[in-house]
Amino acid sequence: MTTTMENKISFIQDLERSIQELSQKSPSWINDLRQEALSFINENGFPTTKDEEWKYTNVSPILSRQYRLASSFKAKASSQTEAYRGIDAITLTFMNGVFSPECSNLKNIPAGVQISTLSEALKNPQDEKFLQEKLSRYSFNAFSSFAALNQLLLEDGIYIKIAEKAIVTPLIQIINMTDPGAENLLTSPRTFIHLGKLSEATIFETHLSVADGVYFTNALTDIILEENATIHYCNAQNENHQAYHIGTTRVWQERNSNFNGFILSTGGLIIRNDLDVILNGEGCNSGLNGLYTPQDKQLIDNHTFVDHRFPNCVSNQLYKGLLQGESHAVFNGKICVRSIAQQTNSYQLNKNLILGTDCRVDTKPQLEIFADDVKCTHGATIGQLNQEEIFYLQTRGVPRRKATRMLAQGFVDEIVETVKNETIQKHLSQFLKPVLEKL
Repeated sequence: MTTTMENKISFIQDLERSIQELSQKSPSWINDLRQEALSFINENGFPTTKDEEWKYTNVSPILSRQYRLASSFKAKASSQTEAYRGIDAITLTFMNGVFSPECSNLKNIPAGVQISTLSEALKNPQDEKFLQEKLSRYSFNAFSSFAALNQLLLEDGIYIKIAEKAIVTPLIQIINMTDPGAENLLTSPRTFIHLGKLSEATIFETHLSVADGVYFTNALTDIILEENATIHYCNAQNENHQAYHIGTTRVWQERNSNFNGFILSTGGLIIRNDLDVILNGEGCNSGLNGLYTPQDKQLIDNHTFVDHRFPNCVSNQLYKGLLQGESHAVFNGKICVRSIAQQTNSYQLNKNLILGTDCRVDTKPQLEIFADDVKCTHGATIGQLNQEEIFYLQTRGVPRRKATRMLAQGFVDEIVETVKNETIQKHLSQFLKPVLEKL
C-alpha cells in the first residue's frame, strides 16, 4: 500500500509507520479501502465550522493535539468491568482499543450466535466475502473524514453475527474502556453487527473512562438487519470530562426489519454522535431515541439522518436534552423521503430543558420530502422548568432544590423508559445519577 501523509493528519504520531504495519496484516481489499479513506481525508480534510453539518461544533481543539495510537499500549484490567461481568450477559471488553479476554464473559453463548474479533472473522472465507461486500458499499462522501479515519486505522474490532430465526435472550454487551495514562491516546473502536432473517437480539455498547485524562475516541459501528430482523440497540457514552468522542453508527434495514435505538451521552468535553439509518425495504420500522446531559462547558452534538428508500415504512425520533452550567447542545435531525417511498409515516421531536443561565441549544429538525402520499411531522422545544410546578411542590414541604431534581428526573425518565431491557436501564440510571445529583 502506498501512503502519502499530509499535514491534515499530522495530529497522529508515527502515523505512516503504523499504517504500513497495519497494511502488512490486512487483506488487499481492506488496504484498498484504507487507501480510499486516506485519499478522501487528504482531499477533503476534516470538517470546520464553515461546513453546514458542523457549523456549531468546532473540532479544532481535538485536532490541535498530538495523539498516540492506543493499540501500541498494553491493555490493563479495571475493577469497573466487574459491574458488567456480574450479570447474566455476554460481555466483550476492550481496554485501550485492545480486546481483553480476562475482562470479558464469553461463556454460554447460545446457538445461532457467532462472536469473534474482526481479524478472526476474516479468516473465514464466507464471513470475509460478506464483510467485503457490506463495507465496500458505503461512500465516504456521505460521512465525515472521521469515519474515513476509523477505516484508515482499522486494525481489529468486534464481529457479531446472529443466525436466521435465532431469538437471542441474553444481553450482549460491548464495553470500550480507556485509560489515557500520561499520553494522549487515540482509540478507533470498530463494531460490525449482522442479524439474519427473522432473528432478534439486544446489544448494549458503552464507552467509559478508567481515569481522568485527555484522549480521543473515534468510533464506527455498522448494523445490518436482514428481512424481519429486530435489534434493540443502546449506545451509552460516559467518558471523563477531558475526553473527546466522535461516533458514527450506520444502520441498514431490509424489508420488515425493526431498529429500536437509544443513544445516551453524559461525559466528554466535545461529543459528536452521527446516526444514519437506511430503510432499504418495505415495511421497515425505525425508532431513534436519545438523551444528552451536558454540564459545565461540555458540547454534545447529535446528528441523525433517516433515509426512506421504500414505501410503507415508519420512523420515529425523540431526543431530549438536559443542560446545566455553560454547556452547549446541538441537535440536527434530517428525514429524507424518496419519491418511491409513498405512505411513509415519519415523526421527529427534540425537547430541551435548560437548567443553567448560560446554556445554549442549536436545534434543527429537517424534512426532505419527494413523495406526495406521506405523513411527516417534526418539532423542537426549548424551555425551563415550570415555576408553578416547583412552587406547588414547595407548598407540600419539598425544598426547592429537591423539587427541581424531581421534575428533572421525570423529564429524563420518560425517555429512559423507552429502553425495555432492565439491565440496560439500570446502567443508564447509574450514568445519570451524578448528573441529577448536581442539580
